[in-house]
Order: sequence, then structure tokens, then C-alpha cells
Amino acid sequence: MSKCNICPRKCGVDRASGVLGVCNMPEELWVAKIMLHKWEEPCISGEQGAGTVFFSGCNLHCVYCQNRDISGGACGRSMTSDELEAAIFELVSQGAECIEFVTPTHYTVALARVLERIKPRLTVPVVWNSGGYESVGTLRMLDGLVDVYMPDLKYFDPAVAAAYSSAPDYFERSIEAIGEMIRQVGKPRFDDGGMMKGGVLVRHLVLPGHRADSIEVLRQLAAKYGVDSVRLSLMSQYTPDFYIESGCPGGLKNLSRRVTSFEYDSVMRTAVELGFEGYFQQISSADRKYTPQFN
Repeated sequence: MSKCNICPRKCGVDRASGVLGVCNMPEELWVAKIMLHKWEEPCISGEQGAGTVFFSGCNLHCVYCQNRDISGGACGRSMTSDELEAAIFELVSQGAECIEFVTPTHYTVALARVLERIKPRLTVPVVWNSGGYESVGTLRMLDGLVDVYMPDLKYFDPAVAAAYSSAPDYFERSIEAIGEMIRQVGKPRFDDGGMMKGGVLVRHLVLPGHRADSIEVLRQLAAKYGVDSVRLSLMSQYTPDFYIESGCPGGLKNLSRRVTSFEYDSVMRTAVELGFEGYFQQISSADRKYTPQFN
């Protein structure tokens, strides 16, 4: 029996036999959508869009997940590694600026094998877009295979991480994972057109009622690795459209509203004062129309 300990959950289940762990997916690859995605950060999407592969399932299941259709494994289809390889090169032929794997953590072993086979033939960077809740030992399988890591760094407070993602050790695991990512790909690198060719782009979503936690996330990241080791994407796109109140003990009523301009602007000021470079969203981005439709 093969026990799955890919992520910090360490479920220990035999996914090869069809048993599901927290990610709610079997060992075989399940893909929800493949598309040219033009709504990522400009250094990832460029003019043509990122060649994005959305994987079904997730090891976090945040109560406000904007990709709930796929994070619970409710949609998608199984793909062989050969089919995935063909789809990747089809995206490249369509002009994809990069190949971006979204929510790939629970498929790291299989995707490392695919990347080992195709990386020498790829002409665009590989982007690993994850929730940040990763194991360092697992990430080492990707050394030399991923060019750009794009992890979330969601929370600092263990109580908030427990309430929203059932992961009280979220910050501890994610901050050490970012360290491994930096070790692998180094400081951010861009071509003459501003496209990111290597490095780590850390995403942080400002949540309503948690301005202080967001500020602490940024302070901790700067203190641990230095602001020049990463680029920052500070997001304001939270919308209560995706919040399922029943998923939170006690209701957590703050998630029933949007982030205020005061909340976001104060976090943004901290990012600027600390010296982070990167991307800042407009409050108008808090709209579900920017979320891809899955089927």
C-alpha cells in the first residue's frame, strides 16, 4: 500500500486504490479546465494569456474559495500523462506565455514525472500556482522543473487559518515552503518585455476584518526572506459570493461583506513602506466575473 504524505495534511491514505484524502481526489490526474488565462498578473499572462491547467481537488478547501466548483473535486475529467503533455504543447502552439499549473500540490509526484519528460522541449516558463500549503520535501521533487512559483501566503494567525482553511499550521508550513521555492529559483527575473522568467511571486488576499493579520503576514515575509527575494501580488478581489456560511463554526460574519478601501489601502501602505515590489489590485476587481467558468 502506498501512503500519501505529499502535503502537510499527511493523510496517509492509499490514493492509488481510489481512497480519497483531504484533497478529495484519487492518485490519477483529474483536470477541470485548460485555457489561455488572461486575468493573471501581467508578468504571467502577458498579451496572449497563461497556458493554464486547473486541477480538480485541493488540500485546503477554504470557506471562501472562488474555485469551489473544482476544489471539492465536483467537476473535471481524468487525463493520462500523455494527454496532459499533448494539451500543454497545444497551449504553447496557441501562444501561451507560460504553462501554469493551478492547485497542483496533490499531484506533485505525477506532475514532476511529466515535467521531467517535457521540460527540455518547453520554450516557455513553468509556473506553479498553489495555495502555499506545501511540504518542503515534496517541493524538492520540482527542483529544476519549475521556473516561477506563485504561492499564496494567506494567514499568519493560526486561529484564522484553522477557522477558514482547517489548517492551524498554515503559516509555519507555507513560510518554510516559500524558502524552498526561493532556494530553487532564486530572485525574480524578467525579460525585456516584463514577463517573469524565474523567481517567486507571492499572492496575498486581504480578507474583510483581518487587516492586522495581513499586515503581519507582510512583515513576517519581509523579515524572513527580504523584500527583494520575491515579488508581491496584493489582492483585493475577495467577494462574499463565494462564502458558504455553514462552513464556518459561528458564522464568521465578516466574510459576508467585501473588503473596504480603508482595509486594503492600509495593507497596501504597509507593503510599500516595507519596500515590496509587485502588483496591487483595484477594489473593482472583487467581482465573480473574473473567475473562469468550469464544466
